[in-house]
Amino acid sequence: MLSFNLTSIINLLGFLVFMLFMYKLLYKPYFDMTDKRKEEVEKNLNEAERLRVEAQNLKEKNEKEMSEVRDKKDEIIKNAEENAKNITKKAKEEAETEKKRIIASAEKEAVELKEKAMQDVQAKVVQMALNVSSMILKEKIDRKTNEELVSRALKTLNNQGDNL
Repeated sequence: MLSFNLTSIINLLGFLVFMLFMYKLLYKPYFDMTDKRKEEVEKNLNEAERLRVEAQNLKEKNEKEMSEVRDKKDEIIKNAEENAKNITKKAKEEAETEKKRIIASAEKEAVELKEKAMQDVQAKVVQMALNVSSMILKEKIDRKTNEELVSRALKTLNNQGDNL
C-alpha cells in the first residue's frame, strides 16, 4: 500500500513548486512564443492570401484593359482603312471628273478650231469669189460666160468645203 510520510509530502510540494517554477519560467513563455509565432504565421498567410487575391484582381483588370486596348486598336485600324478607302475613292472620282473636264475642254477646243478653220476657208472662198468676179468684170465677159464661170467656181468651192 501506499504510505504518505513527510518526505513524500515535501517531495510532492517540491515537485509542485518545481512545476510552478517551470510553468512560469519555461512553459508559459514557450507557449506564449509559439502562440505569438502562430499568430504571426496566420497573419502572414492572411496577408499572402489578400495579396494573391489583389494580384488576381489586378491581373483580371489588366487583361480587361488589354482587351479594351486591342479592341480600340482594331477600331482605329478599321477606321484608318475606311478613311484610306474613302480618300482613294474620292481621289478616283476627282480624277474622273478632271478627266471628263479635260476631254470636254479638248472637244470644245477642237470644235472651235474647226469653226475657225471653216470661217477661214469661207473667208478665202469669198476672197477668191471676189477675185474671180473682179477678173470677170475686168475682161467684160458676156453674161452666159460669166454665169458659167461662177457656177464652176461654186462647184469647186463646194467640193473643197466637203473635203474639210
